[in-house]
Formats: sequence, structure tokens, C-alpha cells
Amino acid sequence: MIEGGYFQSSLSVVKSILDISIFLSVIKARRSSMNLASIDLNLLVAFDALLSEGSVSGAAARIGLSQPAMSKRLAHLRRLFADDLFVRHADGVRPTEKALDLADPIRAALRQIQDALGGFGQFSPERSGRIFRIATTDHIAATLMPRLMPVLRSAAPRISIVLRSLHRQEIVDCLEKGSIDLAITILPDAPTTIKRASLFHVNWLSIVSAEHPEIRDAMTLELFLKYPHLLVTHVGDLKGYIDRLLDDRGLKRTVAMSLPYALAVPAIIAQTDMICTLSANVIRLTNWPRVRSFPLPFDYFGYQETLLWHRRNDSDPGHAWLRRLLVHASETVTS
Repeated sequence: MIEGGYFQSSLSVVKSILDISIFLSVIKARRSSMNLASIDLNLLVAFDALLSEGSVSGAAARIGLSQPAMSKRLAHLRRLFADDLFVRHADGVRPTEKALDLADPIRAALRQIQDALGGFGQFSPERSGRIFRIATTDHIAATLMPRLMPVLRSAAPRISIVLRSLHRQEIVDCLEKGSIDLAITILPDAPTTIKRASLFHVNWLSIVSAEHPEIRDAMTLELFLKYPHLLVTHVGDLKGYIDRLLDDRGLKRTVAMSLPYALAVPAIIAQTDMICTLSANVIRLTNWPRVRSFPLPFDYFGYQETLLWHRRNDSDPGHAWLRRLLVHASETVTS
């Protein structure tokens, strides 16, 4: 039997319902003749886990093996494909060129086997136990997940969603490796291998302490630039989207602090003279006490959040189903 939640069948069942050419594409790197019946499909599941997790221990945990057992699978894979496939690195293992070449055909084979065994190519949300990994920020999660999860729990109670916080510069690499299925972010310079769909429009509001010494009834541009700012960013620097808007106008604000999460924001703002500018949706959803909110004191158009995925998943029926749910959920978001 094959672990990891992919299948509940033996190789003999797979051979009876799936075109053998799928597996020939997986092993085409080998010049010597290979007996298909000698291939343990658990090895392909292990390969996919190693590629996604980037570590032997992480891959083992993902498919329910011990680390020594995963190491044995890796050794077998290396013999099978006559290549190291994954080499040690400071933060785990990294795929070789051959492993990257094999990634798409192996994952295509796994998806097609899963679809065949789960309903002959049809995705059944009510029966699926898939895990979808999505890279996004806390403010997008706060906006979309309350709309998505009730629908998901009703239509697909066995499906799990894993949200991950990633630096924007990591997203393309993770989509290409398959360690995430989707990302929700602005990434205008993504390569052509990354597909996209528009989600909800984002506007901004600034919050200050309800006891701010000067900002009481209105936020003027003079006051906006006079007081220090708190920046919520996952990049880890002191410049964000608002600073780019100000740059376009020849203006500059002072960012006194940046942090990668919004939970601490209201307590900090309530106790200081600082200003924090966030998505209007987050401020409306949270109803934070002891702070006041104001529109930005200059004209701007906001921006569109975008759903991103790798083109190899474009026709995956389960993937397409989740994308449709996310787009539909975003249609109910008001900017």
C-alpha cells in the first residue's frame, strides 16, 4: 500500500487502470531496461515529499515514516535513478538537476494515479483528503478565510488547508518546487510559468491611539508625515507599499518600527503617538479598541490582491476547484 494519503491500492491495481506511459515518462532518464513491476510507488511519494519539504526529517513526517526509513527510501531512489537526487545543504537537502527534471513527470504521475483511484479522473470534494498549502499574509487570511472555510467545511470536510508565511522572494521558488500549491500576494514580475487570477481590491486606513496628542478628528498630510509609523511587513525592512506611494509624490515618512504580524499593532498604537496603515478590511474585521481609524490623507488607487499558481496545476481538477472557491470568496470582499 502507498502511504501519505495518495492512494489505497497496490501496483497491480494501478497498472490495470492507468496508461503505462505515465511511468515510462518518470523513468525515462534511465537508459537501461527497467521492470515496472519492480518499482515501489512509495518511492515516488517519498521523492515528492523530499522535493516539497527540502529535508529528510520533514519529508518523513509528511508521509508518516521514521527518519531512518526515509533515508533508506532516498538511498533506493538514488540507485534507481543513478543520481544523488538530493544533496545535503546547511538548511536540509537540495535537488540536483536530474531531480528537478524528474519533478514534473513524477508529480503528474502521482496526480493521475490519485485521480484514477479516487474516481477515474474526477475530483470529489466530499471524499478528498488532500492538503492544500497556501502562502499568504495574516491580513489576507483574516479577510478570506472566514469566507472560505465555512464553504470548505460543508463541501469537503476531509480537506485540510495549511497557510504559510513566506517572503515574497521565496514564493516563485516554492510554487515551482511544489512546496506550496497557491500564493496570494502581489508579484508583478513572476515568470510565465506562474498563472494568476485577480482577487479582491485593497484600500488602506491609518490607525492612531484614541488618546493621540494631536490627531483627533482628521488625518492631514502634515500630521501623517510628522509622526512616526509602525510598519507591518514580512520583508523585514523599514519600507513598504505606503512608502512607495509617498516616493511617487516626493514625500517621506519616518518608520520607527516594523514587525511581521498585526496582532501586536493595536496595543502598540494605543500606547504611543505612532501611526499604522493597514488594509481597511483587517481594521473593519477586528474592531480594535482604543484606536481611531482615518483615510489616507492623499489620493491613491489601492491595488488588487492576486492568486498565483504554477501552470502544471492549471488542469488539476482539485486545484481548479479550490481556486474557484477562493475567487468566489473574494467577490464578497468590499474594499
